[in-house]
Amino acid sequence: MDTLHGAEAREKIWSLIKDIRVAQLATTDDSGRIFHARPMIAQNLKDSHDAFDGTLWFFTSDDSRKAHEIEHNSHALLTYADNGKQAYVSVSGQAYLERNRAVIDEYWNDANKAWFPEGKDDPHLVLIRFEAEDAEFWHGPGPVIMGLAYLKTLVTGDQPDVGKFGKANLQH
Repeated sequence: MDTLHGAEAREKIWSLIKDIRVAQLATTDDSGRIFHARPMIAQNLKDSHDAFDGTLWFFTSDDSRKAHEIEHNSHALLTYADNGKQAYVSVSGQAYLERNRAVIDEYWNDANKAWFPEGKDDPHLVLIRFEAEDAEFWHGPGPVIMGLAYLKTLVTGDQPDVGKFGKANLQH
């Protein structure tokens, strides 16, 4: 198992999630015992030459259940999956509501009007700023190689090589 730290960890995680548009965001209710997860569209604008700093962005409404849960308990989890690339990542960290209009303007695009018909001036529109702390990742060699590995297992009985699993400490 790989264990990565700092910049190396952030680069590895970014390489696995940067093209995945939808993540599952899990938060907890006021008791901290019941988890709620929902799909969220990533709003990251990182240029390919910029280093990923561990911050991930998502739009929401400040009167939503997830916003209420974040305000009461900032601990949250994001999960990403790309079956085609055999890449799976879970990221734990802290989620905060960002109400700064300049930041909202920076991340806004017209595709978000599907969820916020009033546009970026919707008084309930906020960003979720997710500060990644730790992650776990698994990535495989791709579906064709995975299929061949499973076939080999059926013939030989040996356990297949199904990819790499690792942990990442994303904090500086």
